[in-house]
Amino acid sequence: MTYDQLVAFLSVVSEGAFTAASARLHKSQPAVSKLVRNLEEEIGVALFDRRAYRATLTDAGRQFYERAAAVIESTEALKGFGRALAGRVEPIVRLAIEAVTPLAPIMRILEEVKERYPSVRIELGTERLSGAIDALRDERADVAVATKLGMDGTKLEAVQYDRVRVIPVARRNHPLATCGDPIPPALLRSHAQIVLRDSAQGLDSPSLNVLEGGLRWSVTDVAAKKEVILAGMGWGGLPEHVVAEALAARTLVTLRVPEFEADAMELFVLRRRDRPHGVVAQALWEELKRKALPKRKSGRPRLSR
Repeated sequence: MTYDQLVAFLSVVSEGAFTAASARLHKSQPAVSKLVRNLEEEIGVALFDRRAYRATLTDAGRQFYERAAAVIESTEALKGFGRALAGRVEPIVRLAIEAVTPLAPIMRILEEVKERYPSVRIELGTERLSGAIDALRDERADVAVATKLGMDGTKLEAVQYDRVRVIPVARRNHPLATCGDPIPPALLRSHAQIVLRDSAQGLDSPSLNVLEGGLRWSVTDVAAKKEVILAGMGWGGLPEHVVAEALAARTLVTLRVPEFEADAMELFVLRRRDRPHGVVAQALWEELKRKALPKRKSGRPRLSR
């Protein structure tokens, strides 16, 4: 049994097909099939039911998958530990953060990491909705701070980091701010809701707290969303730390929108389980975990946009 055999097996499970696994591993499909077939012959068990269109695990394959995933995860961790012992520092570390993440704590953490590793280039990317998960999956990020939207728990490691309250707001003289409470649903939908567009590369675009059947405008960052709302051209949910001053000055006012699914976003520190982590990426991960909020005993994560 070899490392390459286990990696090929896990890739087929992850991608759902030998063709997709071969593209991910940059190997030919026959080469990937041979690695998996040799593994099956060595252990004397059929891991896949090949009668179906997609590569489907047998009962034995499902049990073997759990052990194999743990072995690969431990192996990659050991590789990272070896590089740390050797003092090899990666040249670039990429951090992807959800657009609503408060930046000040992130900047302090990056400053601490930079002081320890001054030669490393830090690339900070802002993503929206499932975009940070997408960046980790496509290896455009080493570490992420984001929600669990679109997350596969078998592939990503997650530690709770922060909780950001999201408040529906409009300009003080906007029709929705002056119509009384509660706002008639038809009136709410007749005015543009300003929403953030998902930055994931896939075709599916999840949405959070977007009213069905309503007029909507899309923007690509929180700053633009705030400016559009401040201009009185629509309403929408914004992070509390972004609108605190405007609410205090009564430039913006809070709206009560019962249709919103939730009023907060749970943020997590995320990284891949199946990839080795460099010295600096590991240091960044540890710093983010150290500054994270204590784990809450609440129920399901509350997501909002």
